[in-house]
Amino acid sequence: MSAGTTQRPQHSATIRLEGLSVYAHHGMVAEERSLGQRFEFDLDVDLPDCVACRTDDSADAVAYEALAAVVVEVATNFRFSLMEALADAVCMEVLAEFPVSRVRIAVSKTAPSIPHTVARATVVLERTRDHL
Repeated sequence: MSAGTTQRPQHSATIRLEGLSVYAHHGMVAEERSLGQRFEFDLDVDLPDCVACRTDDSADAVAYEALAAVVVEVATNFRFSLMEALADAVCMEVLAEFPVSRVRIAVSKTAPSIPHTVARATVVLERTRDHL
């Protein structure tokens, strides 16, 4: 940097999607995989430099619907026995497709097939570009 010039600070941001509901076929039990069930996703993505914060231009933004579409695509086009593997696959796809530095995801089964009454079973993962 030459004398007299200043570097503009980056504007970081987090985008959060909460309660994205997807019907998919994952689970350890055969009936879960064949019949399917509802999963809920909460997704946080960190943008290290949010250009849209400065420009107010949708062309510079990470579109919410595009993030949601990746979650739905992974959840409905692949089959996993474990929610951990599903969550990891979504994180890796988001990191590959968007200019984000970190993805944090919570995947919940709203009716887990266990012999106890619980409101939901949830797995939470966090991945960064170091995981690519």
